[in-house]
Amino acid sequence: MPVIQHDALNDLCYRLFTATGIPEADARTVADHVVESHLNGHDSHGTWLVPGYARAMQKSYVRWEDTETVRDTPTLRVVNGKGANGIVACNRAIDIAVEKARQSTFGFVGLNGVTHICRLGDYPPRIAEQGMIGMVWLNGGGLFLSPFGSADRRLRPEPIAFSAPRQNGPPFMLDMTMTVVAGGKIIQKNLRDEAMPEGWVIDQEGQPVTDPKRYLEEPDNTGVLPLGGMQFGHKGYGLGMMVEMLVGPLSHAGCTKQDGKDGGGVMVLAINIEDFIGLDDYESEVEQMAEWVCSARPLPGFKKVYAPGEIEQETKARLLVDGIDLPQKVWDDIGEVAGELDVAMPSP
Repeated sequence: MPVIQHDALNDLCYRLFTATGIPEADARTVADHVVESHLNGHDSHGTWLVPGYARAMQKSYVRWEDTETVRDTPTLRVVNGKGANGIVACNRAIDIAVEKARQSTFGFVGLNGVTHICRLGDYPPRIAEQGMIGMVWLNGGGLFLSPFGSADRRLRPEPIAFSAPRQNGPPFMLDMTMTVVAGGKIIQKNLRDEAMPEGWVIDQEGQPVTDPKRYLEEPDNTGVLPLGGMQFGHKGYGLGMMVEMLVGPLSHAGCTKQDGKDGGGVMVLAINIEDFIGLDDYESEVEQMAEWVCSARPLPGFKKVYAPGEIEQETKARLLVDGIDLPQKVWDDIGEVAGELDVAMPSP
Protein backbone atom coordinates (compact mmCIF):
# COMPACT_ATOMS: atom_id res chain seq x y z
CA MET A 1 0.00 0.00 0.00
CA PRO A 2 1.68 3.28 -1.10
CA VAL A 3 2.51 5.84 1.60
CA ILE A 4 2.93 9.45 0.47
CA GLN A 5 3.68 12.62 2.42
CA HIS A 6 0.83 15.11 2.58
CA ASP A 7 2.71 17.92 0.81
CA ALA A 8 3.62 15.70 -2.14
CA LEU A 9 0.04 14.44 -2.36
CA ASN A 10 -1.31 17.98 -2.22
CA ASP A 11 1.08 19.11 -4.96
CA LEU A 12 0.05 16.16 -7.14
CA CYS A 13 -3.65 16.96 -6.74
CA TYR A 14 -3.03 20.64 -7.45
CA ARG A 15 -1.08 19.83 -10.64
CA LEU A 16 -3.77 17.43 -11.80
CA PHE A 17 -6.53 19.99 -11.32
CA THR A 18 -4.61 22.85 -12.94
CA ALA A 19 -3.86 20.57 -15.89
CA THR A 20 -7.61 20.42 -16.57
CA GLY A 21 -7.58 24.17 -17.23
CA ILE A 22 -9.51 25.40 -14.21
CA PRO A 23 -8.39 28.57 -12.34
CA GLU A 24 -5.30 27.98 -10.23
CA ALA A 25 -6.98 29.34 -7.09
CA ASP A 26 -9.82 26.84 -7.51
CA ALA A 27 -7.35 24.01 -8.06
CA ARG A 28 -5.61 24.94 -4.81
CA THR A 29 -8.91 25.05 -2.91
CA VAL A 30 -9.97 21.59 -4.07
CA ALA A 31 -6.52 20.03 -3.58
CA ASP A 32 -6.30 21.41 -0.04
CA HIS A 33 -9.75 20.03 0.74
CA VAL A 34 -9.22 16.43 -0.35
CA VAL A 35 -5.79 16.14 1.29
CA GLU A 36 -7.07 17.75 4.50
CA SER A 37 -9.76 15.05 4.54
CA HIS A 38 -7.03 12.41 4.59
CA LEU A 39 -5.10 14.23 7.31
CA ASN A 40 -8.21 14.27 9.48
CA GLY A 41 -8.61 10.52 9.07
CA HIS A 42 -11.50 10.65 6.61
CA ASP A 43 -10.19 8.73 3.60
CA SER A 44 -13.83 8.37 2.58
CA HIS A 45 -13.65 11.96 1.34
CA GLY A 46 -10.06 11.90 0.11
CA THR A 47 -8.08 11.30 -3.05
CA TRP A 48 -10.07 8.33 -4.34
CA LEU A 49 -12.34 11.11 -5.61
CA VAL A 50 -9.57 12.89 -7.53
CA PRO A 51 -9.78 10.98 -10.84
CA GLY A 52 -13.52 11.62 -11.10
CA TYR A 53 -13.10 15.25 -10.10
CA ALA A 54 -10.33 15.83 -12.65
CA ARG A 55 -12.19 14.21 -15.54
CA ALA A 56 -15.34 16.19 -14.72
CA MET A 57 -13.34 19.43 -14.57
CA GLN A 58 -11.77 18.71 -17.94
CA LYS A 59 -15.15 18.01 -19.50
CA SER A 60 -16.94 21.07 -18.11
CA TYR A 61 -16.20 23.64 -15.43
CA VAL A 62 -18.40 26.47 -14.16
CA ARG A 63 -16.68 29.30 -12.30
CA TRP A 64 -18.18 30.90 -9.22
CA GLU A 65 -18.41 34.16 -11.16
CA ASP A 66 -20.92 32.51 -13.50
CA THR A 67 -23.36 31.54 -10.74
CA GLU A 68 -26.65 33.39 -10.23
CA THR A 69 -27.92 35.06 -7.07
CA VAL A 70 -31.65 34.39 -6.92
CA ARG A 71 -32.40 36.02 -3.56
CA ASP A 72 -30.39 38.42 -1.39
CA THR A 73 -31.23 40.18 1.90
CA PRO A 74 -29.07 41.55 4.73
CA THR A 75 -29.12 38.12 6.42
CA LEU A 76 -29.31 35.60 3.57
CA ARG A 77 -28.37 34.83 0.00
CA VAL A 78 -29.58 31.99 -2.23
CA VAL A 79 -27.34 31.07 -5.15
CA ASN A 80 -28.01 28.89 -8.19
CA GLY A 81 -24.62 27.37 -8.88
CA LYS A 82 -25.45 26.35 -12.47
CA GLY A 83 -23.07 23.41 -12.05
CA ALA A 84 -20.27 25.26 -10.24
CA ASN A 85 -17.67 23.31 -8.30
CA GLY A 86 -19.19 22.46 -4.91
CA ILE A 87 -15.99 22.75 -2.85
CA VAL A 88 -15.19 26.18 -4.27
CA ALA A 89 -18.83 27.26 -3.90
CA CYS A 90 -18.95 26.27 -0.22
CA ASN A 91 -15.80 28.23 0.50
CA ARG A 92 -17.31 31.29 -1.18
CA ALA A 93 -20.56 30.73 0.74
CA ILE A 94 -18.61 30.81 4.00
CA ASP A 95 -17.16 34.21 3.12
CA ILE A 96 -20.61 35.57 2.32
CA ALA A 97 -22.22 34.11 5.46
CA VAL A 98 -19.50 35.52 7.72
CA GLU A 99 -19.76 38.98 6.19
CA LYS A 100 -23.54 39.01 6.57
CA ALA A 101 -23.23 37.83 10.19
CA ARG A 102 -20.80 40.67 10.94
CA GLN A 103 -23.45 43.12 9.79
CA SER A 104 -26.67 41.37 10.84
CA THR A 105 -25.80 38.78 13.56
CA PHE A 106 -26.85 35.87 11.31
CA GLY A 107 -25.60 34.99 7.85
CA PHE A 108 -27.35 32.27 5.84
CA VAL A 109 -26.34 31.11 2.37
CA GLY A 110 -28.30 28.54 0.37
CA LEU A 111 -26.69 26.79 -2.59
CA ASN A 112 -28.28 24.66 -5.28
CA GLY A 113 -26.96 23.35 -8.57
CA VAL A 114 -23.37 22.75 -7.40
CA THR A 115 -21.22 19.65 -7.74
CA HIS A 116 -20.02 17.39 -4.92
CA ILE A 117 -19.05 19.44 -1.83
CA CYS A 118 -17.05 16.57 -0.28
CA ARG A 119 -16.41 16.67 3.52
CA LEU A 120 -18.79 18.95 5.42
CA GLY A 121 -16.52 19.04 8.47
CA ASP A 122 -13.98 21.14 6.58
CA TYR A 123 -16.29 24.16 6.37
CA PRO A 124 -17.72 25.18 9.78
CA PRO A 125 -14.27 25.47 11.46
CA ARG A 126 -13.42 28.15 8.91
CA ILE A 127 -16.33 30.13 10.35
CA ALA A 128 -15.37 29.34 13.95
CA GLU A 129 -11.81 30.55 13.32
CA GLN A 130 -13.35 33.98 12.76
CA GLY A 131 -15.01 34.00 16.18
CA MET A 132 -18.41 32.73 15.08
CA ILE A 133 -20.52 29.60 15.30
CA GLY A 134 -20.71 27.76 11.98
CA MET A 135 -23.10 25.14 10.65
CA VAL A 136 -23.55 23.41 7.29
CA TRP A 137 -26.35 21.07 6.17
CA LEU A 138 -26.64 19.07 2.94
CA ASN A 139 -29.43 17.07 1.31
CA GLY A 140 -27.17 15.84 -1.49
CA GLY A 141 -25.62 12.52 -2.45
CA GLY A 142 -27.30 9.43 -3.82
CA LEU A 143 -30.27 7.61 -2.31
CA PHE A 144 -28.77 6.01 0.75
CA LEU A 145 -30.65 6.18 4.06
CA SER A 146 -33.38 3.64 4.74
CA PRO A 147 -36.27 4.91 6.87
CA PHE A 148 -36.74 3.20 10.22
CA GLY A 149 -38.47 -0.12 9.66
CA SER A 150 -37.40 -0.57 6.02
CA ALA A 151 -34.39 -1.46 3.87
CA ASP A 152 -35.51 0.66 0.90
CA ARG A 153 -33.25 3.60 0.14
CA ARG A 154 -35.39 6.72 0.39
CA LEU A 155 -33.26 9.58 1.73
CA ARG A 156 -29.72 10.83 1.23
CA PRO A 157 -27.03 10.68 3.94
CA GLU A 158 -28.39 14.04 5.21
CA PRO A 159 -25.13 15.20 6.87
CA ILE A 160 -24.69 18.13 9.21
CA ALA A 161 -21.54 19.81 10.51
CA PHE A 162 -21.07 22.24 13.40
CA SER A 163 -18.13 24.19 14.80
CA ALA A 164 -17.54 26.65 17.63
CA PRO A 165 -14.41 28.48 18.81
CA ARG A 166 -12.65 27.48 22.02
CA GLN A 167 -9.93 28.93 24.23
CA ASN A 168 -7.43 26.11 24.17
CA GLY A 169 -6.86 24.73 20.71
CA PRO A 170 -8.57 24.51 17.33
CA PRO A 171 -12.36 24.90 17.16
CA PHE A 172 -14.73 22.18 18.26
CA MET A 173 -15.99 20.28 15.21
CA LEU A 174 -18.88 17.86 14.78
CA ASP A 175 -19.44 16.24 11.37
CA MET A 176 -22.00 13.46 11.02
CA THR A 177 -24.50 11.88 8.69
CA MET A 178 -27.95 10.81 9.81
CA THR A 179 -26.92 7.24 9.00
CA VAL A 180 -24.75 4.91 11.04
CA VAL A 181 -21.97 5.31 8.46
CA ALA A 182 -21.08 7.53 5.51
CA GLY A 183 -21.22 6.05 2.02
CA GLY A 184 -17.58 6.79 1.36
CA LYS A 185 -16.59 4.50 4.22
CA ILE A 186 -18.45 1.62 2.57
CA ILE A 187 -16.54 2.35 -0.64
CA GLN A 188 -13.27 2.38 1.33
CA LYS A 189 -14.08 -1.07 2.71
CA ASN A 190 -14.60 -2.28 -0.86
CA LEU A 191 -11.37 -0.68 -2.09
CA ARG A 192 -9.43 -2.29 0.76
CA ASP A 193 -11.22 -5.65 0.32
CA GLU A 194 -12.49 -5.53 3.92
CA ALA A 195 -15.80 -6.67 5.40
CA MET A 196 -18.23 -4.13 6.83
CA PRO A 197 -19.16 -4.45 10.51
CA GLU A 198 -22.63 -5.74 11.25
CA GLY A 199 -25.01 -2.87 11.93
CA TRP A 200 -24.14 -0.73 8.88
CA VAL A 201 -26.28 -2.27 6.13
CA ILE A 202 -29.29 -4.59 6.11
CA ASP A 203 -31.14 -6.51 3.42
CA GLN A 204 -34.87 -6.81 2.78
CA GLU A 205 -35.16 -9.49 5.47
CA GLY A 206 -33.64 -7.14 8.04
CA GLN A 207 -30.46 -9.25 8.15
CA PRO A 208 -27.01 -7.65 8.39
CA VAL A 209 -24.95 -7.31 5.21
CA THR A 210 -21.16 -7.34 5.67
CA ASP A 211 -19.98 -7.62 2.05
CA PRO A 212 -19.59 -4.06 0.67
CA LYS A 213 -19.99 -5.39 -2.87
CA ARG A 214 -23.58 -6.40 -2.07
CA TYR A 215 -24.36 -2.83 -1.04
CA LEU A 216 -22.79 -1.46 -4.24
CA GLU A 217 -24.33 -4.04 -6.58
CA GLU A 218 -27.79 -4.52 -5.02
CA PRO A 219 -29.36 -1.07 -4.54
CA ASP A 220 -32.89 -2.50 -4.48
CA ASN A 221 -32.09 -5.13 -1.87
CA THR A 222 -29.86 -3.32 0.64
CA GLY A 223 -30.03 -0.11 2.63
CA VAL A 224 -27.97 1.78 5.20
CA LEU A 225 -29.44 1.99 8.68
CA PRO A 226 -30.33 5.38 10.11
CA LEU A 227 -28.36 6.72 13.06
CA GLY A 228 -29.42 4.63 16.05
CA GLY A 229 -29.53 1.36 14.14
CA MET A 230 -32.19 -1.29 14.37
CA GLN A 231 -33.28 -0.32 17.88
CA PHE A 232 -33.19 3.47 17.92
CA GLY A 233 -33.03 4.33 14.22
CA HIS A 234 -36.23 6.36 14.46
CA LYS A 235 -34.01 9.15 15.80
CA GLY A 236 -31.62 9.27 12.85
CA TYR A 237 -34.49 8.83 10.43
CA GLY A 238 -36.37 11.75 11.99
CA LEU A 239 -33.27 13.93 11.94
CA GLY A 240 -32.75 13.05 8.27
CA MET A 241 -36.26 14.24 7.49
CA MET A 242 -35.49 17.43 9.43
CA VAL A 243 -32.40 18.09 7.28
CA GLU A 244 -34.50 17.65 4.14
CA MET A 245 -37.09 20.15 5.39
CA LEU A 246 -34.42 22.70 6.33
CA VAL A 247 -32.25 22.41 3.25
CA GLY A 248 -34.39 21.36 0.30
CA PRO A 249 -36.93 24.18 0.10
CA LEU A 250 -34.78 26.95 1.63
CA SER A 251 -31.86 26.36 -0.75
CA HIS A 252 -34.29 26.11 -3.71
CA ALA A 253 -32.85 22.66 -4.49
CA GLY A 254 -36.05 20.90 -3.43
CA CYS A 255 -36.60 17.93 -1.14
CA THR A 256 -35.68 14.41 -2.19
CA LYS A 257 -38.53 12.80 -4.13
CA GLN A 258 -39.35 9.60 -6.00
CA ASP A 259 -36.41 8.01 -7.82
CA GLY A 260 -33.99 10.48 -6.20
CA LYS A 261 -35.29 13.57 -7.97
CA ASP A 262 -34.36 17.01 -6.61
CA GLY A 263 -32.18 17.51 -3.56
CA GLY A 264 -28.53 18.51 -3.73
CA GLY A 265 -28.96 21.68 -1.67
CA VAL A 266 -26.57 23.21 0.84
CA MET A 267 -27.26 25.61 3.69
CA VAL A 268 -24.44 27.51 5.42
CA LEU A 269 -25.00 29.44 8.65
CA ALA A 270 -22.72 31.85 10.52
CA ILE A 271 -23.73 33.27 13.93
CA ASN A 272 -21.89 36.31 15.26
CA ILE A 273 -21.23 35.40 18.90
CA GLU A 274 -20.26 38.92 19.94
CA ASP A 275 -23.76 40.19 19.18
CA PHE A 276 -24.92 37.93 22.05
CA ILE A 277 -21.97 37.79 24.46
CA GLY A 278 -18.29 38.72 24.55
CA LEU A 279 -16.20 36.21 22.61
CA ASP A 280 -13.85 35.64 25.55
CA ASP A 281 -16.81 34.92 27.82
CA TYR A 282 -18.29 32.50 25.29
CA GLU A 283 -15.03 30.64 24.82
CA SER A 284 -14.52 30.44 28.57
CA GLU A 285 -17.97 28.94 29.06
CA VAL A 286 -17.60 26.26 26.42
CA GLU A 287 -14.02 25.47 27.49
CA GLN A 288 -15.09 24.87 31.08
CA MET A 289 -17.93 22.67 29.87
CA ALA A 290 -15.57 20.65 27.65
CA GLU A 291 -13.03 20.23 30.45
CA TRP A 292 -15.75 18.94 32.78
CA VAL A 293 -17.22 16.52 30.25
CA CYS A 294 -13.85 15.20 29.10
CA SER A 295 -12.68 14.64 32.67
CA ALA A 296 -15.08 11.67 32.79
CA ARG A 297 -13.33 8.38 33.54
CA PRO A 298 -12.83 6.35 30.35
CA LEU A 299 -14.15 2.81 30.17
CA PRO A 300 -11.77 -0.11 29.58
CA GLY A 301 -10.56 -0.04 26.00
CA PHE A 302 -10.93 3.74 25.68
CA LYS A 303 -7.88 5.99 25.77
CA LYS A 304 -9.77 9.07 26.97
CA VAL A 305 -13.00 11.01 26.51
CA TYR A 306 -12.57 13.28 23.51
CA ALA A 307 -14.33 16.54 22.71
CA PRO A 308 -15.77 16.73 19.18
CA GLY A 309 -12.93 17.26 16.71
CA GLU A 310 -10.07 16.19 18.97
CA ILE A 311 -9.68 12.75 17.38
CA GLU A 312 -9.23 14.45 14.01
CA GLN A 313 -6.60 16.75 15.52
CA GLU A 314 -4.63 13.81 16.91
CA THR A 315 -4.89 11.95 13.62
CA LYS A 316 -3.64 14.97 11.67
CA ALA A 317 -0.63 15.42 13.95
CA ARG A 318 0.32 11.77 13.38
CA LEU A 319 -0.23 11.72 9.60
CA LEU A 320 1.74 14.93 9.08
CA VAL A 321 4.73 12.89 10.26
CA ASP A 322 3.93 9.36 9.10
CA GLY A 323 2.42 10.16 5.71
CA ILE A 324 -0.86 9.04 4.15
CA ASP A 325 -1.40 5.44 3.10
CA LEU A 326 -3.51 4.90 0.00
CA PRO A 327 -5.00 1.68 -1.35
CA GLN A 328 -3.06 0.48 -4.39
CA LYS A 329 -6.16 0.82 -6.57
CA VAL A 330 -6.57 4.48 -5.62
CA TRP A 331 -2.91 5.18 -6.42
CA ASP A 332 -3.24 3.35 -9.75
CA ASP A 333 -6.42 5.27 -10.63
CA ILE A 334 -4.69 8.57 -9.89
CA GLY A 335 -1.76 7.45 -12.04
CA GLU A 336 -4.14 6.70 -14.90
CA VAL A 337 -5.68 10.17 -14.89
CA ALA A 338 -2.20 11.70 -14.47
CA GLY A 339 -1.18 9.95 -17.66
CA GLU A 340 -4.22 11.32 -19.46
CA LEU A 341 -3.32 14.85 -18.34
CA ASP A 342 0.46 14.45 -18.85
CA VAL A 343 1.17 15.08 -15.16
CA ALA A 344 4.23 13.47 -13.55
CA MET A 345 3.57 11.15 -10.60
CA PRO A 346 5.78 11.38 -7.50
CA SER A 347 7.41 8.29 -6.02
CA PRO A 348 5.48 7.01 -3.00
